[in-house]
Amino acid sequence: MLWYKQNIEQLYKVLETSDNGLSNDDAVNRLEEYGLNKLTVKKDSIWKIILEPFKNMFVAVLIVAATVSLLSHEFIDAIIIATIIIINFTIYYFQRYATTRVLRSLSKNNIQENNVIRGSKQQSVCSTDLVPGDILIINEGEKIPADARIVYVDNFQVDESSLTGESVPVHKHVSTFELTKQIFEQDNMVFQGTYALAGTAKVLVVETGGRTEYGKIAKLSTGDVSKSPVQEKIDKMVTLLIKVTAGLAIVVFLLSLARGIPAAESLRFVLSMAVSAVPEGLPVALTVIIVLGMRRMAKQKALVQSFKAIEDVGLVTTIATDKTGTLTKNHLKVVADWSLNNKNVSDITGLTIDTSKKQFDPIDQAILESIKPNKLSKIDKIYPFDISIRMSGAFIKKDKAIYIKGSPEHILAKSKLTVEQRHKAESALHELTSNGYRVIAFGNYKLKGEPLIDLSLINKDDIEFIGLLAFADELRPEAKEAIESAQNAGISVRLITGDHYETAFNIGKQLGIASHPNQVIQGIDLPKNTPSLVENIGDKTVFARILPEDKFKILNALKQTEITAMTGDGVNDVPALASAHVGIAMGSGSDIAKAAAGIILLDDNFSTIVKAIAEGRKIFDNIRRMLFYLLSTSLGEVLTMIGALLFGLPLPVTAIQILWINLVTDTAMVLPLGTEPAEDGYMNRPPRLPKAPLMNRILLTRTVLIGITMAVITLITVAILTQQGFDISYIQTISFSMLIVAQWANAFNARSEFKSSFSRLKRMNYGLVFGLVVAICLQSLVMFGPLSSIFEIQTISVFHLLLGSIVMIISILAVSELHKISVKANN
Repeated sequence: MLWYKQNIEQLYKVLETSDNGLSNDDAVNRLEEYGLNKLTVKKDSIWKIILEPFKNMFVAVLIVAATVSLLSHEFIDAIIIATIIIINFTIYYFQRYATTRVLRSLSKNNIQENNVIRGSKQQSVCSTDLVPGDILIINEGEKIPADARIVYVDNFQVDESSLTGESVPVHKHVSTFELTKQIFEQDNMVFQGTYALAGTAKVLVVETGGRTEYGKIAKLSTGDVSKSPVQEKIDKMVTLLIKVTAGLAIVVFLLSLARGIPAAESLRFVLSMAVSAVPEGLPVALTVIIVLGMRRMAKQKALVQSFKAIEDVGLVTTIATDKTGTLTKNHLKVVADWSLNNKNVSDITGLTIDTSKKQFDPIDQAILESIKPNKLSKIDKIYPFDISIRMSGAFIKKDKAIYIKGSPEHILAKSKLTVEQRHKAESALHELTSNGYRVIAFGNYKLKGEPLIDLSLINKDDIEFIGLLAFADELRPEAKEAIESAQNAGISVRLITGDHYETAFNIGKQLGIASHPNQVIQGIDLPKNTPSLVENIGDKTVFARILPEDKFKILNALKQTEITAMTGDGVNDVPALASAHVGIAMGSGSDIAKAAAGIILLDDNFSTIVKAIAEGRKIFDNIRRMLFYLLSTSLGEVLTMIGALLFGLPLPVTAIQILWINLVTDTAMVLPLGTEPAEDGYMNRPPRLPKAPLMNRILLTRTVLIGITMAVITLITVAILTQQGFDISYIQTISFSMLIVAQWANAFNARSEFKSSFSRLKRMNYGLVFGLVVAICLQSLVMFGPLSSIFEIQTISVFHLLLGSIVMIISILAVSELHKISVKANN
């Protein structure tokens, strides 16, 4: 029902109540019918939380590998794989718990006591027990607990910025509308989650809980949760890898049978090859580097709630930001003034405010901040704001005058001005409003007798016009620089606000978001269907007079061509926060906004978003480094196995040796690659295209070249040693060592995609050095220590070990450096 269109008597009849309120029995019955007045935001079930770390392709492969090892009675293999899986989900659960703990500390207690009239008596009732039909008394400073229709007001003003996005207080009135009105135009209604700034009101509760405007928006935040673009690309890559591996496994199995190898041994050979093809260490590596990234971001006041958010933020191509509380301080400030005949308007602005009482009106607060205390005076009578004439005033007996402030148009209409003076005032008003400022006019009325009963008795030409005062929501000082940094990184910034066209454009112009009116579009001008919306908003950077449902549609349209980040702090931002690839909420914002977001800015600072994007880009680049490292070494192992089969050579490594390479050595080296310092200029390049593959042609080519090099060097060594008559265990020990050394050299290669890896020596990765030391120590235990028997290691010649290692290292580094030189020459 459109509550704002019904008169009060009709509403009393519909809701079966009266000015005396509900009886206590009726209230109890309605509470059973309508439920508690609180929002229920959908939360993940315990089973979903438990299963979450297992829902990716890599972990599925690990589980299958562990199962096959158990069925093959390879218990050590199975234990190693199971340990990796346990480490993976332990890290995930620990990080989730840490994030939840911080969120609990941020959570606000929304339950409060409210004054309600029931059975003709005023009583205190918990906000969760309010029901439709209750008569509620609201005083200044209180949070409004339900949607309600105004029955009585006394100079009542409400801050609706959390719902509509507008920071200017709204004067509320007892009225009835005939025409359809938007939320921000319904000045006879109050809404849950907004705040009473001044005055008192008696209201009739019409909606509670999930049926309020606040609740309807909350439901929009519980949509589908899609996979991260990074995770989707990794899953596609792994799926393709598995299909290729399965095809190769069948071919290899048939070839081994054709060579006369027994079926059991052929199957074991195929399983070994399959294990070597899939980089089992990647799930743990991804989990660890993302958790480390989340912790680094937390130190910079950005709390990341999900792995998906931190994966996505580095790919962001556009930021759609709210204005209030995000780019601005949500704090009105006097920014300009204009006076007629060189009069000083600031001389009388303070005379319109009763300083004996605490001021909740942001306009009055801004005036008091802008003037000196000596400009104040004792007020003998206050004339509250009158909606019919758009004015308020203050009577000062000693001056025999009423000092007036209000709508410029209404005050000008009743001011005594010459044609020239009126033209000057209207021109000044137009100039100020065209800059997007909120403008208030000031004047005074000289009394000829007793004080007026109300300001409506002032006639035309009775007011002496003094001047104009302009207000604006104060911009955050760091906002412009942060936006410029984002734009330098190739990321477009779009302002989405409920403000008027002029205000929105002016703020966009000040922040460098828009330079021409053609870049601005209003909510009423948005196309209704998605294809047209996608086409029309491509070049728009400022969106004015936007409703919550409009934001939702805009973000869905932007997602067709962009990786989107949405910032906001209010209830009005929730649908878009949930819709964006990365929802970014303010730490001081509403609980529901924080619940819908993937990242929370604990310092409410827009510049922290740029830091988060920088961290996300670094993580994305490091994921590519890790993939290159793991896939190239895995490819080298696979080609080595297949080559041995094709050329009739002995099996170069055993199954448990492959597991050691993939799960222990790989992990020791790949984790430090995930902490590699960012390359120079990484924030001055454009974002990667949303549909671009995770690994480009250059990296794929280098992956193949490194894999072939590893296989060729290993197979040549195997062939030479076989020809010299060494037994299989000796050959496998040498091959095992060479493949391990190849991975150490390849980790050094992976440090830079385009520049020489030797140039990266200037920026040491101490984690990589530590990882290398750990890998060498572990390998020493296998080669020369108590683990040698488990891994079937034979005593070998130091000369063979050093020669094979040196040749492998030089070959890997040479191929990689030559490829980088070639790429640079061709570009």
